[in-house]
Amino acid sequence: MGLQDIIKRIYHSFFAVWSLTSLAVCIMALIFGWATIHVPLFFALFFLAFLTSLTYIVFYSKKELSIGQLAARMVVQFILVMGIALTLGYFVGWVTRTRPVYTVVTVISVVVIFAAVTTFESFQTWRLADKLNHKLQERSIDKS
Repeated sequence: MGLQDIIKRIYHSFFAVWSLTSLAVCIMALIFGWATIHVPLFFALFFLAFLTSLTYIVFYSKKELSIGQLAARMVVQFILVMGIALTLGYFVGWVTRTRPVYTVVTVISVVVIFAAVTTFESFQTWRLADKLNHKLQERSIDKS
């Protein structure tokens, strides 16, 4: 995946993560009856979205990635996202005695696995579209 594609993916991922986590916090506040939502929480979510979106850099490659390379990079990305989320969670106070690490890991794992499946499918679609574009370019050059 080229640098421009990675930058687009980081940009899209950042806004998707930030908006969806902010929406999830607001919905949880309604469900659990939280009287207030503290503003620093949204800054923490902003920082979390920014750092986790940067993990798409592991997919940068000048050559086409094989399925094995893609899977290995997804595992590396999962480890990075988990490390970022748990470290930030520790410093912000999301991981406490009342909210043990395994609960946070489970929730993040479900989200990351869903994101990995979506990412894998989008990479496959991107690869197919790229191949079709190259074939069309070759065909148009041959006709000229």
